[in-house]
Amino acid sequence: MSRQFQNLDEALDEVENDRRGDSGHTKWSRQQRINVTLPPPKRNCQIYGYCVSKRWFCDTALSFLGKVHRNRPAQEARSSAQVDPIYGIARHFGIYSMGVGEATLPPGQIVPVECMDGELVNVLYIFSDQPGNYRQRPTQKQVDELTKFVGREPQWWVDSSTGSFFER
Repeated sequence: MSRQFQNLDEALDEVENDRRGDSGHTKWSRQQRINVTLPPPKRNCQIYGYCVSKRWFCDTALSFLGKVHRNRPAQEARSSAQVDPIYGIARHFGIYSMGVGEATLPPGQIVPVECMDGELVNVLYIFSDQPGNYRQRPTQKQVDELTKFVGREPQWWVDSSTGSFFER
């Protein structure tokens, strides 16, 4: 008999319990995760995060990677930041569902020009609406700390599906 779920969290927890047993050891309580309502489904993936400039992102990635690998020479740290720019930021804030991408500009939305790449918005996202990524979303405290650091509130963006802005 199939069961009706009240929300995506409940459905994902049920799948997790079925897959790993109901021991509770791998279950991350719904109360700990940020409580964000999913937007209506779109054709493309939707990402929840911050518009950022490429320069801010690169400088921040390099800075955090330097903190993670204090004993690396500067040139090696720069190379590592270019290969995996998210690693240092994700590790510092403990948000491993984080990524970067480009999103379409919502109609009527005003975004700082430095965060734009042509018609697309550069986004540092915390998680997406995809089940595997959504299930790993961070706690409210982690989001609050990152929001304070970035200086903007996160919001939902529609991924442009052109890949990461960092790869260009």
